[in-house]
Parts: sequence; C-alpha cells; structure tokens
Amino acid sequence: MALDFGFTDKQEELREFVQKVAESKVKQGLKEWDEKEEMPWSAIKGLGEAGLLGMIGLEKLGGKGLDYISLGIVIETLARTDSSCAMICSMQNTLTTLTPGWDEDDIREVYKGNKLVCIATSEENAGSDVSNISTAATIDNGDYVINGEKIHVSLMPGASVMGVSVMVPTDDGKTRMEFLKVPSDAPGVSCEIMPEMGMRSHQLGRVGFKDVRVPLDSALGKDRDNIKDGKALMYARWNVTRCLSALNAIGTALAVLDETIEFVKKKEVYGRKIGMNQAVSFPLIEHYTKMEACKLLAYKGLWKNVRGEDAAREATMSKWHGVTAAIEAVGSCLQMYGASGYLKDLDVERRLRDVMGLAFTGGTINVMKLVVVRELLGKEFMGLSRK
Repeated sequence: MALDFGFTDKQEELREFVQKVAESKVKQGLKEWDEKEEMPWSAIKGLGEAGLLGMIGLEKLGGKGLDYISLGIVIETLARTDSSCAMICSMQNTLTTLTPGWDEDDIREVYKGNKLVCIATSEENAGSDVSNISTAATIDNGDYVINGEKIHVSLMPGASVMGVSVMVPTDDGKTRMEFLKVPSDAPGVSCEIMPEMGMRSHQLGRVGFKDVRVPLDSALGKDRDNIKDGKALMYARWNVTRCLSALNAIGTALAVLDETIEFVKKKEVYGRKIGMNQAVSFPLIEHYTKMEACKLLAYKGLWKNVRGEDAAREATMSKWHGVTAAIEAVGSCLQMYGASGYLKDLDVERRLRDVMGLAFTGGTINVMKLVVVRELLGKEFMGLSRK
C-alpha cells in the first residue's frame, strides 16, 4: 500500500532523542533568554553538538544527510520546548543547504554550533513585496559596494555572515536581485536590536550598510543551474521553510494543549474538575483536531519536497492555517488558567507571544493566502499590480 501515515522506527527514535536534547540543553535557559532578549548560545552549542543544526546537511561538512521529513520532526519536537530554538535550528539547516554558496568552513562551524548564518531581506517598504527592495550594490574595482538598510533581520546581532538581498546592475542597463554574502563585522555594517513581543531570544536586528565592500564572487546560489537570481533562490527555500514554520507553531500548540489537558483534569471549581465542563473540554478537542490536521498538511508539503515536486500550495496552506490555528489554540488554553495564565509564572503567556511571531516568518498570513489564490485561481486573481 503506497499511502502511509506512520513514521519509521528511526524517525521515532529521532523524536525521542530531540526531546532529551531539548530537556537538557534548552529548557533551563528559557526564562532568562526571554527576559534579557539575548541569543541562547548555550542551547545553540548544545544543538550543534547533538547534530541538529546539520540534519539535512552534507555529511562531508559534518551534516547528517537526512531528509526534510526528519528535519520537520526535529523542528516540531524542539518547538514543544521553545519556538526560538526551533526557528534557529530551521534557519541553519535550510540556509546552509538550500542557499548554496556559503564558505564550507563556515558551514562546518554552523553545524558545530559555533557560528550562525542569516539572511537580510526586509526593508521599510519591502517586506512581502521582495521586488521593491532599495538596497543596492554597485560594482567598483572588482568589488560590490552595498548601500541600504534592512529590518527584521533574524539572528542579528549574532550571526557571523549574512545573505543580503540587493539590486545589482545587469548588462542591459536594468537590475536584478541577488543575495550577497556579507560578514557581519565588515567595515560599514551597523546593527541594532529591534525589541520583539515574542521569540525574543532569536533576536531581530536593524542592519545598515554604508559603502560595504564584498568581492564579486560573493553572490550566493551560483552553483545551482536552476537558480537564476536571488528571488528564485528565496522562493525555492520557502517551499520547505513555510512547512517548518507551521510545524514550529504546531509543536508549540500541542505542548500547551497537553499541559492544559493535565491542568483541567486536576483544577476544581465549585466542587468539580473544570475539564468536566463541555465549555472547557470541547474547545480542547477542537483545537487538538485542528492541530493534527494541520500537521498532516505540513508533512505532506515536506514529503513533496523530498520527492522533488512543487510544494508551493501545501507549504503556504500549512503555514497560514497551521500558524493561525496554533495561535487560536494557545490563546484559548491561556484563558482556561484564569488570571494565572496571564502571569509570567506560567509558561503559557510566553508560548502565546512566541507562536504569534511565526505569523510573520516567510511572509504574512494574508500573503500566504494570496499565494494559494495564485495556485488555485491564477496569478491574475491575486489583485496585485505594479505601477
């Protein structure tokens, strides 16, 4: 029978292994990283030592050489403890494999947990509309010279190397988008933290580029014949990362649901367990059902990526629906704790702040719906125009 909804024994062993890593390397630092809004370097090192930052990476570079489904298991399982560390793990795995052109020594250090790489794409007037970026690179004496500013740059400050989207001149007098590899400590690079509501330990930065010089061979993606420019490179990665963002949110929500179920089985009001009230039990099973359905869709998207098929539809549907349903589930659970759920003594308020941040990774919820409109109805029905 071709249809199989089960994981292999090795994949189940991987899930158990990741749970142990999260318990020993991530859980103890959560409150401090959230309060101080600082990069969880001890956890990153622990993830590297466990091999989780190179799950789909080449074995010759220190990776594990596994598939996207295995990576999905890692992200979902890590997210049950911390969304930020799951996001960091997702980024390091996908950037080093789906965005080719990084230095091999840097990749080895990333897989060990000693370094991080990131991409810088969003600008004040160019978030979901990646075609509207104004950061530019001119050519001068054998170098690209970059000027501009990026916002919402994940892992900055912190990452050692950035993939920066820029507009570069072409031979026909026009421009095209490229990703240029830029060391974060290069002369002319500046960075300041952009304080976040949630996912605070993964950090967002505002990064400026003032006459930053990088060699002409700094463009990422040049070793892939099917990638023509930076925009195509970005889109190819999104078909995987949007599934992973959904699994990050789903893992978070399932953990909160499990904890809340145990709580309502014990908490008494007016002499009876509150879980006996259908106003409590019905929402829990409704959210759990949605999470299971969303999880199937996300793994289907990863399965299609493994097969080399176009997963744009599944990736965008799972991202918007999985994240939206997870936000609703965690918010509903928080209310079941009464006023205590609103306090920082319980972890559920952090989980709600964190899962809301996933609504913006790889495109907003409404942009995801526009992509699905394109897939189902056609590009002309997206309602977009370029003056």
